[in-house]
Amino acid sequence: MQITFDPRDPTECDQTLCIIAQSQPDVVKMWLIDYNESQDSEAAPAAQPDTAPAQPDMAPAQPETAQPDTAPAQPDTAPVQPTQPDTAQPETDCHGMVHDDTIHSTPASKNADGSWRAKRGQKEAYEAAIAAATGKDAPAPAPASMPMPQPASAAPATPSAPIDYKTMAERFMAKMADPDGLPAEYEAIYTALSIGYDDLETNQTSIARLSAYMDAVDNGDDHDGCVRHAMSA
Repeated sequence: MQITFDPRDPTECDQTLCIIAQSQPDVVKMWLIDYNESQDSEAAPAAQPDTAPAQPDMAPAQPETAQPDTAPAQPDTAPVQPTQPDTAQPETDCHGMVHDDTIHSTPASKNADGSWRAKRGQKEAYEAAIAAATGKDAPAPAPASMPMPQPASAAPATPSAPIDYKTMAERFMAKMADPDGLPAEYEAIYTALSIGYDDLETNQTSIARLSAYMDAVDNGDDHDGCVRHAMSA
């Protein structure tokens, strides 16, 4: 039996297949079995075994190779510097003399001319030290058996250049405040110099005597020597 149909027409293909199935069922059955087996072999290839070795998830840990700290420890503080010796020179007066407690007053102070003030009762040793320091001859001391001349009782003449009272008073007050400033109480000095309280500010004779008395104090004279110097000035 010959069947003619258009293979591009799905309807004619279905009708032709039905005719064959009805007339030759065994042929169609065998054809379907062969067709299905060929399709299964093409669609499902054999699975290939997974032969690739599993890779490790991570590299093995490397041992720590930290270098030891070999730097020497630094000291916390800088080395102590040696103390420099004190090279300051001792203070000297206008004669180049260093203060000497045996002939100079203590605490150390200077006269108006820059010389150390003489210690009370050490006038001769003081002048001898100045002579030795300056290369000048010291005045010869008076013989012990020879009485000292007494000054005249007459008041000295008024000096040609008046002494300012304020300057003299400030100087006298400073000596009163100094424990070694005056060899006697100011009342005894006023009495010995015949100075009155009432007219001291205007009496040039009294002002000059007090000024001369302080000059003698600066030279290291005692009270009697200062009085003699002031009364003969």
